[in-house]
Amino acid sequence: MSEASKLVVYLELLARGEVESAALARELGLSDREAEHAWSALENLGLIGRIERKNELIVPVSPEAALLRVLRRQRTLIEKRVQEFQHLEEAVASLVDVYIPAVSAERSEIQVSIVSGRNQLLQALNDLSDSAQEIVSFVYSGPTPPLLELRRIFSLDRHLIERGITVRRLHPLRHATAPGGAAHFGNLIDIGVDLRLTPMVPMDMFIADTNLALLPLDPEDPDEGMTVLRGARLVRSFATMFEHIWQGATPYATTRTDRDGLKLTDEQAVIVRMLAEGVKDEKIARNLGVSTRTISRYIAEFMQRLGVTSRFAAGARAAQLGLLDPEPFGADRYSSR
Repeated sequence: MSEASKLVVYLELLARGEVESAALARELGLSDREAEHAWSALENLGLIGRIERKNELIVPVSPEAALLRVLRRQRTLIEKRVQEFQHLEEAVASLVDVYIPAVSAERSEIQVSIVSGRNQLLQALNDLSDSAQEIVSFVYSGPTPPLLELRRIFSLDRHLIERGITVRRLHPLRHATAPGGAAHFGNLIDIGVDLRLTPMVPMDMFIADTNLALLPLDPEDPDEGMTVLRGARLVRSFATMFEHIWQGATPYATTRTDRDGLKLTDEQAVIVRMLAEGVKDEKIARNLGVSTRTISRYIAEFMQRLGVTSRFAAGARAAQLGLLDPEPFGADRYSSR
């Protein structure tokens, strides 16, 4: 049942007030299934109440009252989340105190907190940078940051490097192919940032040495906020996760290649982009209307010209050289399949 149909049913309920569900369904010409779907949908929105008697009664609720109930329910969920996190903190403290030997010296260093909102997040990033002694590792999984954010990132990295801190950044390949991405990455490389690309990044992650980390509360919703972990015993496992992903990523090298000799046609740019995203030869050939053998031969030749040994490395290198336009011709021919 469409939203418009459910609205018609709701307006009819408001006009009638309390009514038997079966009688109203008959008058509106609704089947049992359609009626139940309508009642359930309106009940989920808080727009009706259902009174269980011999003949079920439907009671309409004003939209204003329903909204207040939803807001109260949301507040309850938030309070529950806070309580759950407090219980998590208590569990962590209990495990450290009881089951981990010889932690008395480190106990005061272990802390867990939550930051939300841009100002708090920026302050947490500054704290992370200021606390670093040797190395800072950044992982980004979301969209390419806007220009103002890119400038802030550059300034932060330059400040760290001037202090003698090693800066490592891990990005998905799509950041290199976004408008301005290659130029930004080139600037980071020039000041000494160690930059690598990977086909897929699991979540945002910011780690200073093995003592401080910022992790998303919900990896699928970055706006939910970040968890700040302090203490090597809490951070070490996430640092290990980063190292595993880092070792398998492709370095964004500074070596220059003859770009003119590697200039791609629009169709070739589509092929390189697809192979970097892991699309199989058969699908590339099908999308472009050529044989699989032709695609395989082209990819092998292109990898040889770039001096790389993997498909993803070829895509990363092409992006670095600026051979891939942000929106190459025919990109939509495979993204929708």
